[in-house]
Amino acid sequence: MNASWFLCALLVGCTIVSPNRTEGWPVLKVTEHYISGAELRAKCDKYSPFGGSSAIACMEFDLRAGTCDIWAQPGTAAWALEHERKHCHGYDHAGGNTFTKAVAAMRSVKALATSP
Repeated sequence: MNASWFLCALLVGCTIVSPNRTEGWPVLKVTEHYISGAELRAKCDKYSPFGGSSAIACMEFDLRAGTCDIWAQPGTAAWALEHERKHCHGYDHAGGNTFTKAVAAMRSVKALATSP
């Protein structure tokens, strides 16, 4: 493990993105927002895997709207932005099922909307 990944894991609890794209994940319009540190903490800390750790960046998706928003500070490390971009393209954390559940929920809503 190189030093930057060790530091990342130690300080912010970052995790590994799965090499497999979530089946059924739609193409989303990705928008990157660059905000202050205080705004980032308010927006992203709820997604931190460990209580009290500050996120470097985060993303929020809306499958019904077809959007994915990435939130980061100006100057955020390229690897952190790439991590969030991969999420926007349907790659969950390794061992995670959040994206699979979101796709299933989207399909259920669509099925209800088209049923007679």
